[in-house]
Amino acid sequence: MTTAQQIRDVALGLPIEQRAVLARDLLASLDVHESPEVVEAAWADEIEARAEAVARGEMKTDDWQVSLERARQRVHQRRQS
Repeated sequence: MTTAQQIRDVALGLPIEQRAVLARDLLASLDVHESPEVVEAAWADEIEARAEAVARGEMKTDDWQVSLERARQRVHQRRQS
């Protein structure tokens, strides 16, 4: 029997593009009342709103290398537990 942990481990080994598609599909599956198109549109709206907030200086951002390192640390910590 395949466990969620095993699926997660396999998923983390996928190329980034495949992980992104998988993450999008999994997130969309959590809202059973909305179609994938509606969820995709909502994400697009959120991304646009955040980009505009950054452009106006209303949102703090980090260098991508800092964000990447923080994400790697979180993944490493989760794998350890």
